[in-house]
Amino acid sequence: MIFKQIKINKIKLKNRIVVSPMCQYSGKNGEPTSWHMEHLTKLASSGAGLLMVESTAVNNNGKINNEVVNY
Repeated sequence: MIFKQIKINKIKLKNRIVVSPMCQYSGKNGEPTSWHMEHLTKLASSGAGLLMVESTAVNNNGKINNEVVNY
């Protein structure tokens, strides 16, 4: 069943494999970097039917962590 197509509302997925969102803490000043693009490109080409991106916050109060990490 995991490799069978599924339709959720108007979205048709080629299989039932889902890559869950991951918080990587690798943004610079709250902005995504080229690292994010490379990371998500690899995950998108994995063959999973659905890929969810990591969490976002519209302001500082919405962050899950107050640390500022710059790579």
